[in-house]
Amino acid sequence: MNKIICNSIEFVFLNEIKLFIPGQQVLLHPGMEFKKLPVTEKPVYRSDIKNEPAGAVNDEIITAVTKYDEHSLLRKFISYPIVLRMKTDKETFYVGSQNYPVAVELSSNKIFDTYTFSCKSEA
Repeated sequence: MNKIICNSIEFVFLNEIKLFIPGQQVLLHPGMEFKKLPVTEKPVYRSDIKNEPAGAVNDEIITAVTKYDEHSLLRKFISYPIVLRMKTDKETFYVGSQNYPVAVELSSNKIFDTYTFSCKSEA
């Protein structure tokens, strides 16, 4: 299992993407931009390749904590598929794609929101 501590996390809704070149580039429709998730601590990215009966699966999970915000754009549209842009000191990488978008789960205690992003794709 890989574990990476990230400096920032940004998201874009799938319908805002014009062109996605896996591992290289995401071009957005005019006027669209990645939205920064205002985290209170550095997001943690984990990935693991699992052998399933149908073949190898890359299982990616990211956890991010923000201050509670009932009007957050991501909270409002939590069921919409997204792609994440993650940044570390050394690289920028994407999680999710048009074929394998990221799913979002939210837990909240009225002080903090904890987002769990998950994506399963072919390895």
